[in-house]
Parts: sequence; structure tokens; C-alpha cells
Amino acid sequence: MKKIFLVLFIFILVNFQYSIYAQQDRIDSLLLVLRSSTVDTIQINALSELSRLHNSTGNYQDALKYAIEAQQQSKKINFKTGLGNAFNNIGSVYWNEGNYENALENYFKALEIRKEAKDKKGISGSLNNIALVYMNQGNYEKSMENHLKSLKIREEIGDKKGALSSYNNIGNIYRNQGNYEKALENYFKSMNVNDENDIILPSNTISKKGIGNFYNNIGLVNMNQGDYERSLKNYRKSLKVRKEIGDRKAVADSYNNIGNVYMDMINYKEALKNHLKSLKIREEIGDKYGIAMSNVNIGGIYLKENKLFESYDYLNRALMLFKKIGYKDGIKDAYFSLSDLHAQKGDYRKAFEFHKLYFNSKDTLFNEKSSKMIAEMNTKYDSEKKDKELLKKDFEISKQLVETEKQYLQRNVFIIGFALFLTLSFFIFRGYRHKQNANKLLEKKNTLIENQRQLMEEKNGKITDSIKYAKRIQQAILPSPDFIKSVLPDSFVFFKPKDIVSGDFYWIHAIDKDQVMLAVVDCTGHGVPGALMSMMGFNLLEQIVKEHQIYEPGIILDVLSKLVMDSLKQTNELSSVKEGMDIALLKINNLTMELEFAGARNSLYLIRSRELTELKADRRSIGISLSHAVPFSNYKIKIEKGDCLYAFSDGYADQFGGPDNEKFYYHPFRELLTAISQESMEEQGEKLEKVISEWKGHKAQIDDILVVGVRV
Repeated sequence: MKKIFLVLFIFILVNFQYSIYAQQDRIDSLLLVLRSSTVDTIQINALSELSRLHNSTGNYQDALKYAIEAQQQSKKINFKTGLGNAFNNIGSVYWNEGNYENALENYFKALEIRKEAKDKKGISGSLNNIALVYMNQGNYEKSMENHLKSLKIREEIGDKKGALSSYNNIGNIYRNQGNYEKALENYFKSMNVNDENDIILPSNTISKKGIGNFYNNIGLVNMNQGDYERSLKNYRKSLKVRKEIGDRKAVADSYNNIGNVYMDMINYKEALKNHLKSLKIREEIGDKYGIAMSNVNIGGIYLKENKLFESYDYLNRALMLFKKIGYKDGIKDAYFSLSDLHAQKGDYRKAFEFHKLYFNSKDTLFNEKSSKMIAEMNTKYDSEKKDKELLKKDFEISKQLVETEKQYLQRNVFIIGFALFLTLSFFIFRGYRHKQNANKLLEKKNTLIENQRQLMEEKNGKITDSIKYAKRIQQAILPSPDFIKSVLPDSFVFFKPKDIVSGDFYWIHAIDKDQVMLAVVDCTGHGVPGALMSMMGFNLLEQIVKEHQIYEPGIILDVLSKLVMDSLKQTNELSSVKEGMDIALLKINNLTMELEFAGARNSLYLIRSRELTELKADRRSIGISLSHAVPFSNYKIKIEKGDCLYAFSDGYADQFGGPDNEKFYYHPFRELLTAISQESMEEQGEKLEKVISEWKGHKAQIDDILVVGVRV
């Protein structure tokens, strides 16, 4: 048995070494082509392949150099295919560096050139790359639109391998959106899988590399669903296939993913073991980006284990590497981890410095844009300066000619000017008469407009007064600050309606001295329509809990959904009213230290010792739903003294702002909550308000904002 394992190990090792030597031999061969040929399509194709090879190992500087050279050579001989490939390679380098705006710009340039060349396969590839950038930015709608366009072309031209790749990418979008059923459906399409029993139908378009990626993606879905055993099973299948084909970069990625599963399982020993394997391979193949990511992961494990010296060593190495390759997202994440490390050490000055660098790193791209614009303006200025010097010389030459004609010109100007003066005087007088008549007519119209304006202001004033009165009514039914402090003494409520009245509301009920119920609700719409829904929702919650004494969150949501459907006369027909509400509902038992939670699209965050856990809501709203017969999930977990609970609507994460006028998004929202979780609840509420106010700036608030925090 030991001999079999030894032979297998030697076989894998030989494959790995062969892969390294084969790649270096290919690079040497391509460099020989460059030295031995003149500017032609062969040389341009060699430059493009060199760019792709260096890009795949994280050598972005050389990858960009060869891509730009291919672009310049293609322009010289008007080689459209080479030019499209060059822009595509430039975009891929920027993509790997995390410079998504420049990546998107070059992918679009490649797309236009390929359209001119009527290169359908190239067009589908560019659409695929553009979709990947949009997905990374969280714009799933645009990403899906471009992937579907790419898939359509690939199916039209019979590019089966490309079509399967499109199904894989569409599956990634659904996975990121949390729609795991659709994700698996597309992953199975990407491999021609006929069920979930790993049965793969014969296809000459499916490579072993594709099989490895398939198992890897299924593992990601399992991991996101919290099914760690199945996740590890699929990651190991992926690892086995990748070892067989000698794809060392992919093998390192598999070890990395297995390490991440063990991290989530809080098995730091196995997590560290796999991340160190990943790092070793990445160092051997020179994958700079991968090396940096492994250092971040290993540093994070040591931080969890409170091994601060080792953690700092790896995190600092990661930061240096990210800076060297120019990967901005990595720099930002390293700053955040180093801030956390110094806070754990008690060095709050250093922690604050790194936290400041973390926030400032978000503005880097904006500053780079400014520098680029300034450089372009300087170039333009130098060009204009040279033009002015030439004009000055021309002026000196023509000055003498102008002087000789000056006297003749003055005489002619006087004669023409006097004639024009007489003509102008006539028209001025006639215009004056017309103006008098027009002024009288205009005065009558202004009087009419003023009367209408005053009437409109009066009506608007009455409407505004009515809405303000509605606000007082809405505020009156919400729990008072004194009541909140009496049942939830260590808590805050950050409530910022978009308009005078709000579609968001919060509801609190004390079952007895030890049990409290809390709901954060986001009704359809905002302003007056949202306020009407919120009044109805508040009253229905009061009715269900206080009158019928139902205290289990999942059952409450089932009953609430039925009552909303009945109240709005909703049916499953497409033409019926679609108004509803999203809600996070929890019950805290301070005696048994238990938490019960149910959610309709609104999740709950629990932070314990700066570790955030998300209790995910069901992906449907209260009210009309074609699947309304399925009961809402009811979570029950143990809580500890000092745990922080956060319930919220989507208004905070969806607010537009910042230098690029983009959404705040949930990932920074979770990071912010984790960063401030150790502070008092009152300070947390103030910081949430300050951060979103600075983010929004002078831009309009797009939705009601509601965040409620409670410390157990």
C-alpha cells in the first residue's frame, strides 16, 4: 500500500515539474520568435501569448508590457485580430490588479474592434469578460445581460466549449445572489450533468480542467449553504482532477478553498495546513497574486489564534506584495486586518492609523483618475503653447502689411459705420414702439401667473401640513425612547426617513420581564404609500402577538403574510396588488439566553468578540408570493452576554454616494458594524449616522434608512 502511495506521489511531482519546465520552454520559444522575425502577425501573436503566460503567474508588469507592444505593432500593420487580442490582454492585467474601471475600458475597446472585424468568437469572449467585471462590482443585472449575449453567440456559431463556460459564469451570478438552486442548474448545464450523482454525460467539449472547475464551483455553493462536509467532498474531487492534469495554479486554489472551509468550521489546524500547502505551490510557480492572498489567509488564521507576531509577519508580507503588483482591493483588505491586529494588541494608535489607511484606500482610484486627467491637460497645454509661438511669428510677418492698409480701412469703416448707424436708429425707434405694446401684454400675463402661483402654494401648503400631521400620527404609534430603554436598556435606533413619513418602522413588545420581541420592517415604497403600509403592518403585528399571543417568529411571519394578502385582496394572479413588506423578527430570552429569529428578505447580524455571523432570512417577502404555502424558517440559537444583534432595512447598504457615486453595499456595512461593535450602543448609532452622512454628501437619500442595535 505504501508503495502505491509513493508511486502516485512521484507521478504527481513529475507532472508538476513538467508543467513548470513546459511553461518556461514555451516562454523561451516565444522570445526566440520575437528575436528572429520582423513585425508581422506571427510576432504579434507571440507577444499576445507571452502577455497571457506572464499574466497567469502574476507577473503583471511583463504581461502589460507585451500586451502594449502587441497593440502598437497591430496598429502599424492594421491587424484587427491582433489589436482586439491586445486590448483584451491589457484589460485582463488590469482585472487581476483590481483596477476594474481600466479593465472595463479595454474590454470595451476589444469588443468594438472585434465587431468591426466581424469576429463572432472574439465578440462573445469580450462580452464574457465585460460581464465578469460587472459581476465583481455587484452589478448582477448588467453582468447577466452580457453573459446571455455571449451565450447566444456561442450557441449560434457552435462554440460548445464557450457555451458551457457561459453556463458556468451564469451559475456564479446566481450563487453570488444566493439563488443556489439556479446556480446548481447552470453548473450542471456547464458540464452536461444529468443529476446530482456526479454522472457526467460524454462530451468532447468537456476537458479535465473544466471538470475540476465544476467540482470547485459545486463546493463553493455547498460552502455558502453551510454544508461543509459536501463542500470538502467536492473541493477534494476538484483537487484530485487538478493534480492529475498538473495544473499547479488550480491545485493551489483548491488547497486555498479547502483551507477556507476549515476556517468557517473553526478548525484552524487543518485550515493552516491547507493554506500553507497553497502558499508553497504559489511560491514555486511565482504566482504573486496567489502568494499575497495566501499570506492574508495565513495571517488571518494566526490572528484568530491570537498569535499576533506570526500574524503580523504574514499580513505585512501580503501588504508589501499587494503594493508591488498594484492590487488595490488586496491592499485595502490587508489594511483592515492589520488594524484589527493592532487593536487586539492594544496598540490603538496603530490600529487607528491602519483603519484610516483602509478607508483612504477607497479613494485611490479617484486620485489616479485625477492624475491622469492632469497629465492629459498638461500634454494639451504643451501642444497649444507651441502653436501660439508659431502664430506669434506669423503675426510679426503680417504686421507690416496690416499697417499699410490701416488708413484705407479706417476710412471705409467710418463710411459703413455711419450708414449702419442711420439704419440702426430707425429699427431702434420702431422696436421701442413694439416693446411698449408687448410690455402691456406681458404685464397682464404676469398677473395671471402670479395668481396661479399663489393658488398652487396654498394647495401645496395644505398637502404638506396633512403629511406632517400624518408623521405625528406615525411617530405616536412607534415605541417611545423611554419604553425602548426600559425593555432594551443597551440599544440604539438609527431611523432616517427619506420623506416626511416613512415606509420603514420598528416594533417592540415585552412578553414578560425576561422576554422581548423586536421587529425591523421595510414596507413597499416610501413616503405616503409606504407609511400607509407601515401603519397596517404595525397594527397586524400588535393583533397577532398581543391579541392572539403568538410568540414564535416563524409562525408570526406566516400569519402576517396571510393577513397582508387578505387585507390587500392579493391573489397569485400576475394582475393582483404586489405590495408587501420585508421584515427581521427576533425574540430575546434573557433568562434562558436563547434567541429565536425569522426573516423575510431581511437578515440578522450577530457579532461576538468581533466575529460576525449572519442569520439569513428566507428569500421572499411578506404578502403576495407564488410559494406562500411554504412556512417561514424559524432559527433558535444560544446567545452570550455581550453579544451584539443588528436588524436593518436595505436603505443603508443601498445609499448612493462616495467619489464614484456607487452604493455603500453590504460588505462595507458588515465591516463597519464589526469595527464599532466594541463601543457603546449610543456611540454606535452616532457613528452609523456620521458615516452614511459623509458617504451621501450632497446627494439625495434614495430610501428610508433604519438600523436597530441591541447588546445582550
